[in-house]
Amino acid sequence: MACSKEPSLLIIANSKFYAGSPLVSPDFKCYLYEAHHFIVIGSCNGIICLVYKKNCYLWNPATKKCKEVPKFPRRQKVVVHDSYAGNLAFYFDSISDDYKVLRLLCEETTTGGLPILQIYSTNDNSWKEIYVHDTSPTNVMSYPYLKLGPVINGAMYMGRKEYVVSFDLQSEVCTVVPTPSSMVRYSDILDFEDSVAVIFGSKDKGSEISLWTLDNIHDSTSWNKKFDIEQDNMGWIYSCLGGGLLYGRTREDVGEFFLYDYRKKDFKYIPLSDSRLKTVLKYTETIASIEGLNHDLFKFSKTLSLI
Repeated sequence: MACSKEPSLLIIANSKFYAGSPLVSPDFKCYLYEAHHFIVIGSCNGIICLVYKKNCYLWNPATKKCKEVPKFPRRQKVVVHDSYAGNLAFYFDSISDDYKVLRLLCEETTTGGLPILQIYSTNDNSWKEIYVHDTSPTNVMSYPYLKLGPVINGAMYMGRKEYVVSFDLQSEVCTVVPTPSSMVRYSDILDFEDSVAVIFGSKDKGSEISLWTLDNIHDSTSWNKKFDIEQDNMGWIYSCLGGGLLYGRTREDVGEFFLYDYRKKDFKYIPLSDSRLKTVLKYTETIASIEGLNHDLFKFSKTLSLI
């Protein structure tokens, strides 16, 4: 089911506000959709995971085919508010050749306050639940705006300012790793060339901002600096997109989205406001399919299109 094509970028924007201006570069693919519909969870091998209200879908924009995932177990509520679904993640399991959706629950009324990880498998077309009995990461995993992902080498990562939590999806073991106490965090947890990475800056004003990787997490943990980011106005980095690109936002109250090429030390700004830009993904166009991926998006009454 996987595809070996070289990845490109996919910019997903709101067609209601699109005026036809170029989006950074004509080499980037841009899909548009109507307002107030889908939240994008992630992309793997050309398949994109979307959520709309209580429903989760897998969609191939190249073929315009989609599959509706079975209803979420337990509570049907998915998002904290209309634009956030951080308790969901999407990844490809290369061991079982399987696309999977992850959902984290940790609510007093639903789970008794202990984390439960729900996993949907396309191979089985069903959900299973993993109870996280190790309570050491509970305070981190129960944070209401915790963002799941990425999944790297069979482990899912998540965290807050002070910690990074890894959850091995095979052994079902949690590990909590502290972030450097002398540092301020400037990014989500990133997948940097198949390594866990976070962007840190010193607490001293005007200090350098750098990307650090977490190495040897199962033996001894060590944060190692890889490179500095030469941008005084950088506010937050959301993801590594491959090819030397980081996707982020500037520091101002009305910040601009950008792509930063850390190899060339080059910034390109994305001319879309917060209300227009939905997400930027690493994307591999493919005609690959999975069982049940045979419906188009007309049933949602809104078409997603490539421009």
